[in-house]
Amino acid sequence: MKRPSTLSKAALGMALGVLLAGLPLSGAATATLTEKSGVADRLYRIDCGHSLANDESVWTPGENIGKSIEFSSTCYLIRHGGSSLMWDTGVPEATMGDPKGWSTLPKLIVYHLDRTITSQLAEIGLKTSDIDYVAISHTHGDHIGNVKLFPDATVLLQRAEYDWINSGPLTDPNLNQLVILARQLMGQPKNLKLIDGDLDVLGDGSVILISTPGHTPGSQSLMVHLANSGYIVLSGDVVHLQENFEKNIVPALNVDKAQSLASMQRVRDIMQSYNAKLFINHDKAQADRLKLIPAFYD
Repeated sequence: MKRPSTLSKAALGMALGVLLAGLPLSGAATATLTEKSGVADRLYRIDCGHSLANDESVWTPGENIGKSIEFSSTCYLIRHGGSSLMWDTGVPEATMGDPKGWSTLPKLIVYHLDRTITSQLAEIGLKTSDIDYVAISHTHGDHIGNVKLFPDATVLLQRAEYDWINSGPLTDPNLNQLVILARQLMGQPKNLKLIDGDLDVLGDGSVILISTPGHTPGSQSLMVHLANSGYIVLSGDVVHLQENFEKNIVPALNVDKAQSLASMQRVRDIMQSYNAKLFINHDKAQADRLKLIPAFYD
């Protein structure tokens, strides 16, 4: 991948000027992301696939051993004035209708796609070429499967994530397989912007990227401010299930447990400060209750 240009680090959430493990300190001082209170126009949920895993205990270590579980894969579209931002891009559209499904780790999980991003955007009169930004929560294949559908968009990725997938071979075979796939799916975006920490994407406080490392080195979440719905945090994979969030459960397939726990606490602090709701990407029970495009949150 070519070396992308860089966005400056947001100097936010620092307590006594100290950073621990690459994360801002938890607590009230870090829960304020911005003093600005701009609002986005609309938030759409897009169906980006679903998956069946054969051992839930990978996500709930010590519990549910050998029990299968179904996950949702959700993407989001944010409209704000003349700008459109995609949050994650889901399972590759090329797998649509394949009865065998598609997998990042075939021995563990299989994904299926019932609707494409392209067809769902068309329901509200948009094409993939209308998207200005693609923000990536992290580079696991079920989140970046369609990055190449948006060749002209600015792709927003944490520098730590970029460096990770472009480092040498990893010792963990599953993680190594995931980063090899990530390089294939990401390709070489011509407008890739690397981020160091939090970022007020549109400059008015309406759409803010939140650094939440742990699941991967450069994982991030997204907070959206809407006039009627208030603040909504889109989890990425800082948490996979509501129960995990409530019980501080970190999945086995994870890079740094301590960072994951700190990131979950950071999300809690932010939710408390902004009275925000949390939309959990892979929690199918929650996803089934949420509005789906063409319906929206405003």
